[in-house]
Amino acid sequence: MNFNRLNTLEMETEDHYRKKANVYRTSPEYGKMISLYPILETTIKDCKGEHLVA
Repeated sequence: MNFNRLNTLEMETEDHYRKKANVYRTSPEYGKMISLYPILETTIKDCKGEHLVA
């Protein structure tokens, strides 16, 4: 673990966060959450392909 990085306010790269999001979306916990909250699944599908950040 890089402790020096923890003491700075630098953000990770966009690619880093995209990889994290992909891992999260393929996790069993995410699948369970989606199945428990159908409106969340609909909302996520509605936002698919949107460019939400600059």
